[in-house]
This record gives sequence, structure tokens and C-alpha cells, in this order.
Amino acid sequence: MMTNWLFVISALALGLALIALVAVVITSRRQAELIERQQQRLLMLTETASEVLSLREQFKQQPAEASSKTDFAQQQVVAQLQQQVAQLNEEQQQLQQRLQEVAEQDPGSKLYQRAAKLVASGASVEELMQECDLPQAEAELLTSLHKKGA
Repeated sequence: MMTNWLFVISALALGLALIALVAVVITSRRQAELIERQQQRLLMLTETASEVLSLREQFKQQPAEASSKTDFAQQQVVAQLQQQVAQLNEEQQQLQQRLQEVAEQDPGSKLYQRAAKLVASGASVEELMQECDLPQAEAELLTSLHKKGA
């Protein structure tokens, strides 16, 4: 009778650990997607800045008599590029804020992320239990999951 209760409690702990692990994986994927979008935005910003520098060099190399005609066109192009850069900077700030919000949403996931890092660095079940305040069943589960994934 006592072993049945222990089995049920162990099964529940295992189930909760699996649910927490799934939550960590989902959160990590969201963070990875946000980081990827931010990298794409930064790449676009870099390309735009390169275009601005290239256009400036082209305008500097034009003859003096043609420069008065191209001043207006140059100003329009520069204004458009500055607007794009400002828009990309704003989007980058929004992505950074969203990434921070996602990271702060689930404090429990930080615990499991830390535990996963400890397991990856070779920490024992006892070390996981002490460092992350995890029950033995969860620490054993994380260790066994890491061994299967390796």
C-alpha cells in the first residue's frame, strides 16, 4: 500500500517535471525566435547604413556642376534612409523590450535553465538538488534526459 502511494507521488513529480521542461523548451524557442528577428533587423540596419555611406561616396565623386542638381535628390534619399534607420531602431528597441518581458515572465524557467546548464557541465543529482532546490525525482529526470540527449 505504501509503495503504491510512493509510486503515485513519484509519477506526479515526474509529470510536473515534464510539464516544467516543456514550458522551458517553449520559452527558449520563443526567445530564440525573438533573437533571430532582432538579428535580422540589425542586419537590415547595417545594410541601410552601408547604402547611406555608398551614396555619400557617390555624391562626393560627382563633378561640382552636377552637384547643385543632385543636392535635392541627395537630400531626399538621405531623408528616406534616415527615416528607415529610425524605424529600424524603434523596432529593435521594441524587440529588446519584448525579449526582456519574455525572459521575466517565467521565473521558474530560469531555475530549470540553470539546472540544465549544471547537468550539461556534469553536475550530479545531489548537486542539482542543492543548487536548484529540486526534489530528487526532478533532478534524476533532468540528468537522465541530458544523458539521452547526448
